[in-house]
Amino acid sequence: MNFFTDWPIVSFIALIIGFGFLIFIHELGHFAVAKWVGIRCTQFAIGFGQSLLTYRKGIGFRVGTTEGVYEKRAIAHLDQKHATPHPGEHQSVAQYDDFTKTESRPGKYTPQQVHEAADELGLGETEYRLNWMPLGGYVKMLGQEDLDPNARSGDPRSFNNKSIGARAAVISAGVVMNTITGLIFFIIAFSIGVDFPSATVGATLPGSPAATTYASGHDGDPAYFGLRPGDRIVEINDKPIRDLTGVKIATALGGEGEPLHFEIDRPGQDGELSYTLVASRPTGERLLSVGIIPTAGLTVSAVIKDSTASKAGVKGGMKVSAVEGEPVSTYAQFVDAVDAQHGRPVAVTFVDPQTQATVEAQLTAEPLLVRPDYDTPSNLLGLVPAVEIGPSEPDSPAAKAGVQEGDLLARLGGVDWPAMDEVRKIVLDASGPLDLTVFREGKLVALEPVEPNYKGLIGISLAPFLDQPVIGKTLPGSPAASLDIVGGSKLLSLNDQPIADWGAFQRLLVELPEGPQSISLGLELNLASTPTESVTLDLNEANRQTLAYARWSAPGGVMFLTKQATVVANNPIHAMGLGLEYTGEFIIQTYVTLRRLIEGSVSVRDLRGPAGIVDEGTKAAERGWPYYWFFLGLISVNLAVINFLPIPIVDGGHIVFLIIEKIKGSPASPAIQMGAMWIGLALIGAIFLVVTYNDIARIFFGIS
Repeated sequence: MNFFTDWPIVSFIALIIGFGFLIFIHELGHFAVAKWVGIRCTQFAIGFGQSLLTYRKGIGFRVGTTEGVYEKRAIAHLDQKHATPHPGEHQSVAQYDDFTKTESRPGKYTPQQVHEAADELGLGETEYRLNWMPLGGYVKMLGQEDLDPNARSGDPRSFNNKSIGARAAVISAGVVMNTITGLIFFIIAFSIGVDFPSATVGATLPGSPAATTYASGHDGDPAYFGLRPGDRIVEINDKPIRDLTGVKIATALGGEGEPLHFEIDRPGQDGELSYTLVASRPTGERLLSVGIIPTAGLTVSAVIKDSTASKAGVKGGMKVSAVEGEPVSTYAQFVDAVDAQHGRPVAVTFVDPQTQATVEAQLTAEPLLVRPDYDTPSNLLGLVPAVEIGPSEPDSPAAKAGVQEGDLLARLGGVDWPAMDEVRKIVLDASGPLDLTVFREGKLVALEPVEPNYKGLIGISLAPFLDQPVIGKTLPGSPAASLDIVGGSKLLSLNDQPIADWGAFQRLLVELPEGPQSISLGLELNLASTPTESVTLDLNEANRQTLAYARWSAPGGVMFLTKQATVVANNPIHAMGLGLEYTGEFIIQTYVTLRRLIEGSVSVRDLRGPAGIVDEGTKAAERGWPYYWFFLGLISVNLAVINFLPIPIVDGGHIVFLIIEKIKGSPASPAIQMGAMWIGLALIGAIFLVVTYNDIARIFFGIS
């Protein structure tokens, strides 16, 4: 039984406990080193705000604070040691704002005398507090106030009276503790074994750099055009890659326009292949990407209801064992076997691992057509499929305009039969309502104008219409450009062989005899009318060459579990080595992320705040204990890095002021420190508000 997945609330509680522990460890570092160098620590708190429960040696547990009892006993002890004061001569220390701010008071006893008296009574100098808002913690040291640079004390045990080295050690201790804790969590995780998405290519996005770049030394050879299913990524820019997460991080944090050098291990290929990819952003995406899709295993995760596979009896948990009677052992072999059938129905055998019962389903792959880059829509010889409208969001602009699932998009914003990428641009550039016409039940239907909502969307899903060979548009400069085919025309035949859909058209084209030739295309000129004609298209060798890049997808209706690569240590020493490697990598990645934020290749909208971390952390916890420990290690390391940035109010900012004090021989003026503190506080507060807003929008409203 997995408590994380069977009881989701357990994931949430485990995450909160984990975060609390990381905060405790950070503050414990400050506290322990402060004690070690002889600084008097008056409070050690988990959380902020008023105290719920406190403990102090010599007083015990209290609901609320122990400070009043501490002061009362110390003052009573002083009164006994000295002559009892006349009424009104002494004022309780508790009446003052903060007795750590000055070295004496108008009353009879100084704060230092009160502390010394408490020490004589055996009262603990530190109050341990659990505060009502458990979102952080702090250590309160005598003579040190984060929010008040004027805080000073004449007590020799105060923070401000310690050497610069001692103060630097105290401030750095929290970061050091978080780094060590992250390392320990990584060691625990890798001793058990952590599953990551395998660094093996499952597919590539059509038109992406990963799909449209030749291997070094193999330019012009279709066999080396783009990464292929089954390719294992070994290195990027000479750095070893263990899993696909590392690939995504390396590409997302790569500089704009900077080449990434991939070393690839391809099954059946002697030696490694080198690909130089320049990451880009697909339309509508913010992060840089090369377009690699994770590889799947052969185990079925889910089957779409009423699909061919579902009707044949295929169920989740089954595993592919053969294609057309030939055994397959990897997803890449499965894809290659399907691809070899050129879109014809494929007999796929599934086996139930529990009962060993087998099921055979006739599945059909969909054509991927040819897409040379992100900016060019998928096409065959320049003929682009029409766009089909999928389900629209309830109450969306498109739904209110009358759009229905299955409509073909015939006109939007003055553009006839736009391609999918054009639709995105038309909507993003809209400054008002867009005219909208669809093809429905054999005729063109003009709908109400549609106006993008506040998200810049009209609320429809789009896909190439592949069920029938309806042409949306013809690409300029393509083989078919001279034919003047209007949008909405339909392919009927190729060399008198009927064309039922785009899959049949792709298959007939790729199976043409070799060499230049002329082909005859039968066309229905417009879906809204009936005239037909036959046109001739001359194919030269260059045109034929483009057809070698036509591919097929895996059969639809079946979804497979992502293939995992387990990173597990051979022994404790190896686990420590892995922990050190991941700790160092994540420290560097955090700083690179901040650099990319400044450069603009990473957006603040891609960062996660507290709500986002909890959301992601709950998902991490649901993946089991090993990934839970790994995630906490990751957060701990990031806490260390963020805390050591040279921003006033965090530990790194305090270190900067200590360096200034060392150089100039005296502290920066209180005015400068106060100004820097407020700037830092405003900066952190602004980032907190932005990322929290983005988290809420992403989690609850699906706005990314």
